Amino acid sequence: MTISLDILRLAQSFAAHAATRQQAISQNIANANTPGYRTRDAVSFSEFLERTRDGNSDGLIRPEARPVTAAPNGNTVSLEHEMMRGAEVRQQHELALGVYSTARDILRAVIAKR
Repeated sequence: MTISLDILRLAQSFAAHAATRQQAISQNIANANTPGYRTRDAVSFSEFLERTRDGNSDGLIRPEARPVTAAPNGNTVSLEHEMMRGAEVRQQHELALGVYSTARDILRAVIAKR
């Protein structure tokens, strides 16, 4: 009997994607007063998964195509929007850890029955 560990790899990738998004959010907040700074975000999870499986980790964070706001100095960071995205990313990370934990518990149960 073989056990597929793909669910663990997927959960790990989802947590890594959340960490990448959190990095982009923290960069945005740090540059909230920088003239001309454009808000950045991570690529979608599907693109993240495809790129990281191929070993390509370049360009995982990119400027947003449609920022929610723009200041007269060209800065597109909205602190309120970044705080909301931060909460969303926290939920994504918690989901990834929950999936990983559940899969680990199932594997332990299967191993214990052998």
